[in-house]
Amino acid sequence: MSTAATYWRRSAESVTAWLNRYSVDPFFRTEVNVLSLQIAFALVVLGLVGASFSLLYHDISDAIVRGIRAGLAANTPGVLGPSIVHEIQAVKSQTFLSITAVIILATILFGYIIARVTLAPARSALAAQKQFIGNVAHELRTPLSIIKTNTEVALFDKDITPDLRGTLESNVEELDRISEIINNLLSLSTLVKPERMEFSPVDLAMIAGEAMHKFSPLAKRGELQVTMRKSPDSIVWGNATALTQILSNILKNAITYTPRGGQVGITVEPAPNNEVVLRIRDSGIGIARKDLFRIFEPFYRADPSRTRGAAGSGLGLTIVSELVKMHRGRITMRSAVGQGTTVSVFFPGVAGRVVGHEADPKHAPNEIAVDFSKNG
Repeated sequence: MSTAATYWRRSAESVTAWLNRYSVDPFFRTEVNVLSLQIAFALVVLGLVGASFSLLYHDISDAIVRGIRAGLAANTPGVLGPSIVHEIQAVKSQTFLSITAVIILATILFGYIIARVTLAPARSALAAQKQFIGNVAHELRTPLSIIKTNTEVALFDKDITPDLRGTLESNVEELDRISEIINNLLSLSTLVKPERMEFSPVDLAMIAGEAMHKFSPLAKRGELQVTMRKSPDSIVWGNATALTQILSNILKNAITYTPRGGQVGITVEPAPNNEVVLRIRDSGIGIARKDLFRIFEPFYRADPSRTRGAAGSGLGLTIVSELVKMHRGRITMRSAVGQGTTVSVFFPGVAGRVVGHEADPKHAPNEIAVDFSKNG
């Protein structure tokens, strides 16, 4: 085989390998696309500069002719030079502004295109990851439900030994925990398309009451005192399902991490700037400063030595922060180790309906209390 044939064969193999990598590797494809766009941008700028010089040369020639004509028309030899200079200065200013504007617009356009191309693999990877999580969570639901049902049926047998009963009950608790993790994963995957969420006026106090009732068995097991203060003016613009999840996640954390005999307080009342605030305060173990700044990160768990075996997915507060963001609200969290935690979530009120009458006696919050600190 001749040297030329060998050279062309190796060149063809290199090109084929390069094209295969370009079609398969999204990050390599992005690198090539970004480099190509930068080269294209440089060529466009050079073209603009060349066209500008041609335009400037043409305009200056015209300016010189106009200056000469103006000087001759004035029939004064001393006016000829200043007339030419004046015309050239006018052309210079106008042409410079035009060139600057065109280059700035081209830079913005190419910058936007490059940013879109650069972030495309990350967007696709994030969407694929959340889609994968959602698909896996859906597939796990059915077998887990069957296992839990079979375990609960086995518990109806009165002849099983105490040790086996304890094992089966522990399995049911773990299955419930896995189900909660799956529900959080599904919620996280649905946040990919927030535009599907429908908003309407919602009574936040009513949802808080429902969440309080839902977790009353958990509070009773911990012998906690749970109180709620609610205002009649507590209508927010939101999604009822999402608000329920926000309340459930925050309230469950408060109950879970409050020692036996502690207190959990829920407040729903108007706030300034046409907002309604949900505030959940507990006397729990608190959160360390180093953990507080990362508490909304996905899958982040605080120091395991302080969780007292209260395992979780690390997704609850991440979902809360995303849902609050979708409601155009804001969330604050204050905590100290051994002194409890206070979570405040501010939601916008309904447009055209003014809230924020917290100083008016007729809008004073009502208070209810449920005390689980004593058995019986």
